[in-house]
Amino acid sequence: MDDAVIIACETIRYELNAAIKETGENIEVIWIDSRYHNDPDGLREKLQQEIDSIKDKKTILLGFGCCGNALVGIKATTADLIIPKTDDCISMMLSKEGEKFERIKKTYFLTKGWIESPKSLVVEYNRALEKYGEKKAQRIFDVMLKNYEYLMLIDTGCYEIDQCIDQTIEIADFTHLELIINKGDIWFLKKLLTGPHDDDFCLIPKGEKVKIGHFGYIGIDASSKIRNII
Repeated sequence: MDDAVIIACETIRYELNAAIKETGENIEVIWIDSRYHNDPDGLREKLQQEIDSIKDKKTILLGFGCCGNALVGIKATTADLIIPKTDDCISMMLSKEGEKFERIKKTYFLTKGWIESPKSLVVEYNRALEKYGEKKAQRIFDVMLKNYEYLMLIDTGCYEIDQCIDQTIEIADFTHLELIINKGDIWFLKKLLTGPHDDDFCLIPKGEKVKIGHFGYIGIDASSKIRNII
Protein backbone atom coordinates (compact mmCIF):
# COMPACT_ATOMS: atom_id res chain seq x y z
CA MET A 1 0.00 0.00 0.00
CA ASP A 2 2.50 2.60 -1.21
CA ASP A 3 -0.24 5.21 -1.61
CA ALA A 4 -1.53 4.81 1.97
CA VAL A 5 -0.40 5.39 5.54
CA ILE A 6 -2.00 4.42 8.84
CA ILE A 7 -2.17 6.54 12.00
CA ALA A 8 -2.83 4.49 15.12
CA CYS A 9 -2.78 4.65 18.91
CA GLU A 10 0.10 2.93 20.67
CA THR A 11 -2.38 1.06 22.86
CA ILE A 12 -3.13 -1.22 19.88
CA ARG A 13 0.45 -1.62 18.67
CA TYR A 14 0.54 -5.37 19.36
CA GLU A 15 -2.74 -5.89 17.50
CA LEU A 16 -1.90 -3.66 14.54
CA ASN A 17 1.59 -5.12 14.13
CA ALA A 18 0.04 -8.61 14.13
CA ALA A 19 -2.57 -7.54 11.56
CA ILE A 20 0.13 -6.10 9.30
CA LYS A 21 2.15 -9.32 9.58
CA GLU A 22 -0.84 -11.57 8.92
CA THR A 23 -2.07 -9.58 5.91
CA GLY A 24 1.41 -9.05 4.47
CA GLU A 25 0.64 -5.37 3.89
CA ASN A 26 3.61 -3.05 3.53
CA ILE A 27 2.36 0.18 5.08
CA GLU A 28 3.91 3.03 7.03
CA VAL A 29 2.58 3.44 10.57
CA ILE A 30 2.47 6.73 12.45
CA TRP A 31 2.02 5.99 16.15
CA ILE A 32 0.14 8.35 18.45
CA ASP A 33 1.24 8.45 22.09
CA SER A 34 -1.29 6.68 24.30
CA ARG A 35 -1.29 9.60 26.73
CA TYR A 36 -3.84 11.23 24.41
CA HIS A 37 -6.27 8.37 25.00
CA ASN A 38 -8.21 10.13 27.76
CA ASP A 39 -7.95 13.58 26.18
CA PRO A 40 -10.35 13.79 23.20
CA ASP A 41 -9.57 17.43 22.45
CA GLY A 42 -5.83 16.84 22.60
CA LEU A 43 -6.16 13.71 20.45
CA ARG A 44 -8.18 15.61 17.84
CA GLU A 45 -5.53 18.32 17.65
CA LYS A 46 -2.68 15.79 17.43
CA LEU A 47 -4.40 13.76 14.71
CA GLN A 48 -5.09 16.89 12.67
CA GLN A 49 -1.42 17.87 12.90
CA GLU A 50 -0.35 14.44 11.65
CA ILE A 51 -2.91 14.45 8.82
CA ASP A 52 -1.85 17.94 7.73
CA SER A 53 1.81 16.89 7.61
CA ILE A 54 1.33 13.85 5.33
CA LYS A 55 2.47 14.26 1.74
CA ASP A 56 2.02 12.22 -1.45
CA LYS A 57 -0.52 9.74 -0.06
CA LYS A 58 -3.98 9.09 -1.49
CA THR A 59 -5.40 7.43 1.63
CA ILE A 60 -4.94 7.77 5.37
CA LEU A 61 -6.21 4.89 7.50
CA LEU A 62 -7.00 5.73 11.12
CA GLY A 63 -6.63 3.04 13.77
CA PHE A 64 -9.21 4.72 15.99
CA GLY A 65 -12.95 4.65 16.51
CA CYS A 66 -14.97 7.73 17.40
CA CYS A 67 -13.04 7.77 20.70
CA GLY A 68 -15.10 10.13 22.82
CA ASN A 69 -15.81 12.33 19.77
CA ALA A 70 -12.07 12.93 19.33
CA LEU A 71 -12.37 12.29 15.60
CA VAL A 72 -15.40 14.52 15.08
CA GLY A 73 -14.31 17.73 13.36
CA ILE A 74 -11.11 16.36 11.87
CA LYS A 75 -10.61 17.46 8.25
CA ALA A 76 -9.22 15.29 5.47
CA THR A 77 -6.80 17.99 4.37
CA THR A 78 -4.19 15.92 2.54
CA ALA A 79 -5.85 12.62 1.57
CA ASP A 80 -9.02 10.55 1.88
CA LEU A 81 -9.65 9.20 5.39
CA ILE A 82 -10.87 5.70 6.23
CA ILE A 83 -12.00 5.20 9.83
CA PRO A 84 -13.50 2.14 11.57
CA LYS A 85 -17.14 2.86 12.33
CA THR A 86 -16.81 1.96 16.02
CA ASP A 87 -17.04 3.73 19.37
CA ASP A 88 -13.40 2.95 20.16
CA CYS A 89 -10.74 0.26 19.99
CA ILE A 90 -12.67 -1.91 22.46
CA SER A 91 -15.39 -2.28 19.85
CA MET A 92 -12.74 -3.26 17.31
CA MET A 93 -11.20 -5.92 19.54
CA LEU A 94 -14.38 -7.50 20.91
CA SER A 95 -16.78 -7.26 17.97
CA LYS A 96 -17.51 -10.22 15.74
CA GLU A 97 -17.67 -9.83 11.99
CA GLY A 98 -21.22 -9.41 10.73
CA GLU A 99 -22.70 -9.06 14.22
CA LYS A 100 -23.86 -5.98 16.08
CA PHE A 101 -21.52 -5.15 18.94
CA GLU A 102 -22.94 -4.57 22.41
CA ARG A 103 -20.55 -3.42 25.08
CA ILE A 104 -20.62 -5.32 28.37
CA LYS A 105 -21.83 -2.88 31.00
CA LYS A 106 -20.00 -1.82 34.17
CA THR A 107 -16.71 -3.13 32.79
CA TYR A 108 -13.26 -1.54 32.61
CA PHE A 109 -11.30 -3.00 29.69
CA LEU A 110 -7.59 -3.72 29.41
CA THR A 111 -5.18 -4.84 26.73
CA LYS A 112 -1.43 -5.34 27.07
CA GLY A 113 -0.87 -2.04 25.28
CA TRP A 114 -3.12 -0.17 27.69
CA ILE A 115 -1.48 -1.80 30.74
CA GLU A 116 1.88 -0.54 29.46
CA SER A 117 0.55 2.97 28.79
CA PRO A 118 1.97 5.89 30.82
CA LYS A 119 -1.66 6.62 31.73
CA SER A 120 -2.51 3.09 32.86
CA LEU A 121 -4.35 2.39 36.12
CA VAL A 122 -1.17 0.99 37.67
CA VAL A 123 0.80 4.16 36.90
CA GLU A 124 -2.01 6.42 38.11
CA TYR A 125 -2.52 4.39 41.30
CA ASN A 126 1.18 4.43 42.14
CA ARG A 127 1.26 8.17 41.51
CA ALA A 128 -1.68 8.63 43.89
CA LEU A 129 0.00 6.42 46.50
CA GLU A 130 3.12 8.54 46.38
CA LYS A 131 1.21 11.81 46.58
CA TYR A 132 -1.61 10.98 49.02
CA GLY A 133 -0.79 7.75 50.81
CA GLU A 134 -2.62 4.42 50.70
CA LYS A 135 -5.93 5.35 52.37
CA LYS A 136 -6.62 8.47 50.34
CA ALA A 137 -5.41 6.84 47.11
CA GLN A 138 -7.82 3.97 47.70
CA ARG A 139 -10.71 6.38 48.33
CA ILE A 140 -9.90 8.24 45.11
CA PHE A 141 -9.97 5.04 43.06
CA ASP A 142 -13.09 3.75 44.79
CA VAL A 143 -14.89 6.93 43.73
CA MET A 144 -13.36 6.97 40.25
CA LEU A 145 -14.43 3.39 39.55
CA LYS A 146 -17.68 3.31 41.50
CA ASN A 147 -19.72 2.59 38.35
CA TYR A 148 -17.68 -0.47 37.44
CA GLU A 149 -18.02 -4.05 38.64
CA TYR A 150 -15.74 -5.97 36.29
CA LEU A 151 -12.19 -5.71 34.97
CA MET A 152 -11.80 -7.41 31.60
CA LEU A 153 -8.46 -8.32 30.08
CA ILE A 154 -8.94 -8.79 26.35
CA ASP A 155 -6.89 -11.69 24.99
CA THR A 156 -6.43 -10.57 21.39
CA GLY A 157 -4.06 -13.43 20.58
CA CYS A 158 -1.26 -10.99 19.77
CA TYR A 159 0.82 -11.69 22.86
CA GLU A 160 1.14 -14.34 25.54
CA ILE A 161 -1.49 -13.59 28.17
CA ASP A 162 1.02 -14.56 30.87
CA GLN A 163 2.99 -11.43 29.95
CA CYS A 164 0.37 -9.17 31.53
CA ILE A 165 -1.62 -11.35 33.93
CA ASP A 166 0.37 -10.35 37.04
CA GLN A 167 -0.26 -6.64 36.48
CA THR A 168 -3.91 -7.35 35.67
CA ILE A 169 -4.32 -9.19 38.99
CA GLU A 170 -2.62 -6.27 40.74
CA ILE A 171 -5.13 -3.88 39.15
CA ALA A 172 -8.05 -6.12 40.14
CA ASP A 173 -6.76 -6.14 43.75
CA PHE A 174 -6.60 -2.37 44.26
CA THR A 175 -9.73 -1.60 42.21
CA HIS A 176 -11.76 -4.38 43.88
CA LEU A 177 -13.20 -5.32 40.48
CA GLU A 178 -13.99 -8.87 39.43
CA LEU A 179 -11.44 -10.06 36.89
CA ILE A 180 -12.62 -11.48 33.56
CA ILE A 181 -10.48 -12.66 30.64
CA ASN A 182 -12.28 -12.58 27.31
CA LYS A 183 -11.18 -13.54 23.81
CA GLY A 184 -10.76 -10.73 21.30
CA ASP A 185 -9.87 -10.59 17.61
CA ILE A 186 -8.05 -8.43 15.07
CA TRP A 187 -10.34 -9.05 12.08
CA PHE A 188 -11.39 -5.37 12.06
CA LEU A 189 -7.80 -4.16 11.83
CA LYS A 190 -7.03 -6.63 9.06
CA LYS A 191 -10.10 -5.43 7.16
CA LEU A 192 -8.97 -1.82 7.68
CA LEU A 193 -5.67 -2.72 6.02
CA THR A 194 -7.01 -4.78 3.12
CA GLY A 195 -10.63 -3.75 2.60
CA PRO A 196 -13.28 -3.94 1.47
CA HIS A 197 -14.03 -0.57 3.03
CA ASP A 198 -17.77 -1.04 3.25
CA ASP A 199 -20.38 -0.03 5.84
CA ASP A 200 -17.99 -0.99 8.64
CA PHE A 201 -16.04 2.19 7.89
CA CYS A 202 -16.43 5.95 7.64
CA LEU A 203 -15.15 7.15 4.26
CA ILE A 204 -14.18 10.82 4.31
CA PRO A 205 -13.15 12.28 0.92
CA LYS A 206 -10.26 14.72 0.79
CA GLY A 207 -11.46 18.21 1.68
CA GLU A 208 -14.33 17.09 3.91
CA LYS A 209 -14.67 16.91 7.70
CA VAL A 210 -15.58 14.00 9.95
CA LYS A 211 -19.10 14.40 11.35
CA ILE A 212 -20.81 12.55 14.17
CA GLY A 213 -23.28 11.13 11.66
CA HIS A 214 -20.48 9.29 9.88
CA PHE A 215 -20.37 6.93 12.87
CA GLY A 216 -24.10 6.35 12.78
CA TYR A 217 -24.90 8.51 15.81
CA ILE A 218 -27.71 10.35 14.05
CA GLY A 219 -29.17 13.15 16.13
CA ILE A 220 -26.52 13.00 18.86
CA ASP A 221 -24.96 16.34 19.69
CA ALA A 222 -21.30 16.33 18.70
CA SER A 223 -20.45 17.94 22.02
CA SER A 224 -21.74 14.98 23.99
CA LYS A 225 -19.20 12.49 25.27
CA ILE A 226 -19.47 8.95 23.97
CA ARG A 227 -18.06 6.65 26.62
CA ASN A 228 -14.41 5.87 26.01
CA ILE A 229 -13.31 3.30 28.55
CA ILE A 230 -9.93 2.15 27.37
